[in-house]
Amino acid sequence: MEQPLILERYRPLETLGEGGYGTVVLAYDTRMQRRVAIKRLPFPADRSGRPVAPAGLAEARTAALLNHPSIVTVHEWDTDADEAFIIMEHVDGATVGDLMQASDGPLTLDEAAAVVEAVADALEFAHDNGVLHLDIKPDNVLVTRDGRVKVADFGIAALSSAAGHGHGAGGTPGYMPLEQIRGHELDESTDVWAFGVLVYEMLTDANPYYAETWEGAVFKAEIVEPPAPREFAPRLPAELDDVLLTALAPVPTERYPGVRSLANHLLDHLGDSHAGRRSLAALVEDVCGEESFDRDDTWEIGIWDRLARWGYPVAAGASGVLAAWLAWAGLAPFGLGSVAVGAVAALVALAGVLAPGLGLGIGTALLSIGIVREGMVLAGVSLFVIAAVVWWAFGRRGAGWLASFAGPLLGMARVSPSAPLLTGFVLPPLPAAGISAFAALLTMTASAASGGSAPFADVEWTMLLNPWGVIAASAAFGELLSTPAPLAVLLGWSAAGVTMSLCCRSASRLMALVGIALGSVALLGGYLLADVVASQGNASVTWSSEGLLLRVAASSILMVLVVAAGPPIRAEEE
Repeated sequence: MEQPLILERYRPLETLGEGGYGTVVLAYDTRMQRRVAIKRLPFPADRSGRPVAPAGLAEARTAALLNHPSIVTVHEWDTDADEAFIIMEHVDGATVGDLMQASDGPLTLDEAAAVVEAVADALEFAHDNGVLHLDIKPDNVLVTRDGRVKVADFGIAALSSAAGHGHGAGGTPGYMPLEQIRGHELDESTDVWAFGVLVYEMLTDANPYYAETWEGAVFKAEIVEPPAPREFAPRLPAELDDVLLTALAPVPTERYPGVRSLANHLLDHLGDSHAGRRSLAALVEDVCGEESFDRDDTWEIGIWDRLARWGYPVAAGASGVLAAWLAWAGLAPFGLGSVAVGAVAALVALAGVLAPGLGLGIGTALLSIGIVREGMVLAGVSLFVIAAVVWWAFGRRGAGWLASFAGPLLGMARVSPSAPLLTGFVLPPLPAAGISAFAALLTMTASAASGGSAPFADVEWTMLLNPWGVIAASAAFGELLSTPAPLAVLLGWSAAGVTMSLCCRSASRLMALVGIALGSVALLGGYLLADVVASQGNASVTWSSEGLLLRVAASSILMVLVVAAGPPIRAEEE
């Protein structure tokens, strides 16, 4: 089922796993056009129940951003009001834990050698950069389809401990030495111990420190002396017993001085790592099958997600063109000459491209001034005041103000009622309400200016080429302003925008279709109310007609096609 975007960018596709720290989600990056894995870590709550960002967030972020071939790449780290998000490369493969479970036994000496080499490289690189992992275990070691081994979740244990999700300095029972469980000062020897447990488990399919509770983990780490690995796997080389038991010494100073030292001692008695990678690749293929290669995300993602990275450039370009037209139309009545008007229009267009909200705001202000210059003082001042209020509330940031002009443009295609539905499709409820109402005002004004008649839903193309000549020849303004009927239309458009927006908050096609139906009803209700208001003041004016019903129907069909192309691109937190 479709879900809202994470961080206004990532489309969730499926849940990959859940644990004590949070949830891992497979998602589609709409900007970079790739799949990613997102680890979601909820913040702890204070006494009043409000989420609080934990201490250590910056340190955990730094730890996660290590760049090494044997470390899962972290593309981005971000937060919202109540969660931290770690956006990582999606590794098409399986964990070492998955491979052991699928093979129902330990790894071979060759396979263990391949894992030891990669994990040692990753940990050594991290330690050289002042980062401890603190949660080395089979589920945090991933193997790709071509047998490459990668370590995941650097920095997660420390963050999870600070956030109240872990114990001591994070970690997992059975993979933490005593000093970590007790919350003592940690160093590289902590990861050496966990690395030793990982190798012990890979070779024997047994973890001598496994416990389901923290109390059990403390008991085993403090009291239990682990059996020699060959007691579980007699075919192992005898030398591995001493190597692994040294790595698992309860006193940190009695362990190997670093992961490289441990790895060298291990590799002397393990197999061929190159053969191990080939064998691991075959295991991954058996576990994952071939479906992962051909996964079809087309329906979940949709066209709008795939075009998202072009969304801002397209909106900026459209804002620049529209801002230039508004400036040209507003300055034309002053007789400044084509060079001066062109220069100003070019500057406003540049502003529209660089800052769409600002450029469109300037263009709208210039159009209002031009209307006043043409002698329509009340209309110009009214447009300026209303536009200023709506612009300041909803349009000054980003390209949202562009939606205000969708009504007149769609009116030229005889589907202006789709404007509030489109606005609700992309904007939160409150901006959708204000901008839809203003779009209705612009549509009716442009319709009247181009010689239209009630219900003023259609706009003639001649408005684009000769706005002032068309306005001067129009006698429809009197009819438009003869009754309060336009207020009912504004109300209907606003209600349609809000309804569509509320239904689209779930970011699902089904609810978007419900929004189209309810929004269309709101639109028709507004026009019917306008007809009632108009008929009370002037029975000759008809605001609802069969033509309007056809336009609403055509607009609904257009919106159904929009929804079929992709779910609404909406953020989880608006």
